[in-house]
Amino acid sequence: MNQQRSARGGFTLIELLVVIAIIAILIALLVPAVQKVREAAARTQCQNNLKQIGLGLHNHHDTFKCFPPGAADGNVAIPRLGVPKGPLHGWAVFILPFIEQQTMFKQYRLDLDWRHATNKPVVSTPVPIFTCPTSGDAKRLDTFTSGGFNVVAAVSDYAPNNAVDSALASAGLIQAVGNYQGVLRVNSTMTFADIKDGSSNTMLIAEDAGRPQRWRSTGSSGGRWSGGGWADRDAEYITHGYTADGLTEGGPCAINCSNNNEIFSFHTNGAQLLFGDGSVRFVSASTSIRTVAAMITRMGGEVYNDN
Repeated sequence: MNQQRSARGGFTLIELLVVIAIIAILIALLVPAVQKVREAAARTQCQNNLKQIGLGLHNHHDTFKCFPPGAADGNVAIPRLGVPKGPLHGWAVFILPFIEQQTMFKQYRLDLDWRHATNKPVVSTPVPIFTCPTSGDAKRLDTFTSGGFNVVAAVSDYAPNNAVDSALASAGLIQAVGNYQGVLRVNSTMTFADIKDGSSNTMLIAEDAGRPQRWRSTGSSGGRWSGGGWADRDAEYITHGYTADGLTEGGPCAINCSNNNEIFSFHTNGAQLLFGDGSVRFVSASTSIRTVAAMITRMGGEVYNDN
């Protein structure tokens, strides 16, 4: 009796290549979807960070009847906040008790400069809500020497954007107004009553992510910018505008062109801004500098639509 051997099944080379091609196509389709999900999650976390900062600022206002200063530069005392003349402090120090960081605030000495060695254990400690997930290492440090101090500072991707350079009006890039100042000014303790344009129309905090590393629209440019530390007196900044390539100050770009004391994020197509009423808005990178300037000034009287 003859027995027939069954032929052993297998893939031909063409079939194998087809399968590989299908898998490659599926991966190519999946990767952008995963990236979009990650970006959406990062934007949500960034928004939540700013909302917590907003609550901290409002609670500070409830307690002291004012917002904290954008910085204390040592030229004057701020008695209502316990700040003597001389030491320098950054804005974020003042809201520590209102963002569940009471222990850190108790360890921080307002009678000593933020760069002082006694304050080093506090200012070198990362505070999670001060960093945006899209900016990379949340535990990155800004290490430098200043005023005879060896500074090691944990960073923040958020800071007060508290004025607009009036030269932009002279260049015709923004509306000319009587006052180009924002809310969280250096040495100033503003109140809601000082926000004449309305708290829902005026920003308090904006992203300036990636500091101390230098970034522009085309990527990392190497070197260091000041103001990266959350306790740094130089964290606050004003908007000067940049050219689209992020190389030249004084241009029409207000968002995501340079992180040299400008609004900058690693989000796609925009950045997150915290307004005086506690709302957080994602503002497109294509928004005109005229509109952004109107968001910054607290008593410019401008009318704008950010949609």
